[in-house]
Amino acid sequence: MALILNVGTSAATTTVGDSITTDHTNPKVISITPANKAIVKKVSTIKVKFSKKIQKGNNQIYLKNGNTRISTKTTIIGDTLIITPNSALASGVKYTVKISEGSIVDLCGNKNPSYSSSFTIAPINVVQMKDGISRAQKFYANNGRLPTTVRYGSLVISTAEFQKIIATQGLSIKKPKIVESTSGLSSIMKDASKYRYGGGASTAEGMIARGRGDCWAMSDYLYKRMAKAGMKARIIQYSTSYSSRHRSVQYYKSGKLHNAPYIQYFSTNMFNDTQSYGKVIKCN
Repeated sequence: MALILNVGTSAATTTVGDSITTDHTNPKVISITPANKAIVKKVSTIKVKFSKKIQKGNNQIYLKNGNTRISTKTTIIGDTLIITPNSALASGVKYTVKISEGSIVDLCGNKNPSYSSSFTIAPINVVQMKDGISRAQKFYANNGRLPTTVRYGSLVISTAEFQKIIATQGLSIKKPKIVESTSGLSSIMKDASKYRYGGGASTAEGMIARGRGDCWAMSDYLYKRMAKAGMKARIIQYSTSYSSRHRSVQYYKSGKLHNAPYIQYFSTNMFNDTQSYGKVIKCN
């Protein structure tokens, strides 16, 4: 019996006894390094292992940072595709590997199905990111601003870089916000009365986060709420029997300054002890 092979076909044929079998199995990715969704400190090559020996197909193989393509070279050793960036990959960036259908074929010409994977280059992992976020949010609550750096022992990351890193994982630093208001004075004071006097917070944002704050925090809160409501206001500081740096808020009405009506809404003198003059801290 004569067996004729058509070498132009894309599948291999072999004889088993008097029958012919054909390989139609597509080469598939069985592993990739770095692994999908991995966070690694450095990457020099990306290795993609297939289910069988491979060769180049249409070679539509891409490494991207968002929509930006990264220049690479590709080589194949046996069943492994090696992708090598032509320049160093940046930290704080999420990269995507895209292998289009037919970019790779096996020795019989069978095409790979489309495949994609991603990895992030960063000096810290997700657990550390969440810890840093928690510490940054506490700092914001206490100080009304973000820290300039986030520390991990001897590793110091600028807050700008830290925010870039955590964004690769869909994370962010949540800041307590002062509610926008076009309401009148009574509504602002009623909202303010929900917060108790207590240490540990000296900004409006800190008081909102903790549910309590000192006279500085309450003054900051009232001043910002009044400003958002279109009221002209100021914070003044002076000495009282409670504190040498007590603060309270005044607002302008009918061309005159009036002390915020603390005593109508608060029971503690740490909030409602006011006077009509002092050092101006803020004025809009």
